[in-house]
Amino acid sequence: MRSQNTGSASLEADVEQFISTPEGLRAVLTVIDRLGPEGWQMPAVEVLMRVAARRYTPVARAWRRPPEDAAHAAWLAMRGRSARTADDPWGVVTRAVELSMQAEAYGERLLISPEKARRPKFRPSEAPVRAGEHEEFLYDVISTDGEEGRGDGIDRLVATIAALLVVAGWNHHDARWAVEYVASRTADLGSQESARDVLRRDGVIRLRLGLRQRAWTRLLGLLIGSRPGAAPAGQLGVLERVLLGDTLTDLLADVELVELARRIRDEPGDG
Repeated sequence: MRSQNTGSASLEADVEQFISTPEGLRAVLTVIDRLGPEGWQMPAVEVLMRVAARRYTPVARAWRRPPEDAAHAAWLAMRGRSARTADDPWGVVTRAVELSMQAEAYGERLLISPEKARRPKFRPSEAPVRAGEHEEFLYDVISTDGEEGRGDGIDRLVATIAALLVVAGWNHHDARWAVEYVASRTADLGSQESARDVLRRDGVIRLRLGLRQRAWTRLLGLLIGSRPGAAPAGQLGVLERVLLGDTLTDLLADVELVELARRIRDEPGDG
């Protein structure tokens, strides 16, 4: 009996190792597709879904979603043709899971369906403000991001927003320095309100950028978001938008956002 159990465990480990490779996943998904609906009843599918659950639980947690939601998103992606034909099937599934978790988080945040949340043009221009959540959301996402690869994530965040400012006419060095500083200080402080108050009084960085107080305050609003009660109320900051999945293309498609960044840059400096 022990020998049978050992052999079964060894066989399952071999299957798991095989499925974990791009070639293995592609082969299994191809067989499942050829068998039709019955293909998803194969014993190998149980192993496949356990691998997917382990792989995508950190993604779900990063977006404050249940791990089973990530596993379901992975299953849906595996049923598609692109996962079977891609050079990197796991890459296709991973991207699909990330987008699904982002859409669910964004939909819950903005009180819209995940389907609408996937498309920036359908998102409301103002985010509904619910007690405590608006201040905590950004920091929860940052703090739950895994330590491994976190630097890459922050670099992408800074690079994306800095590129927006550069397109709007900012000097590249100033743009990256400003975004990096505000993002770092915002993550360290306990709420959006605290970040706005502390950074608004930060004269050193403001003078380093050559901005007057009004322009500096507007830049903070663009990056962090507007304070409750301001107009427009509850507007998402660019930091939060990028964390929630907006790309540089999405930001540049927001003509009013680009124009605001340009007007801030063009305001007379302190001389």
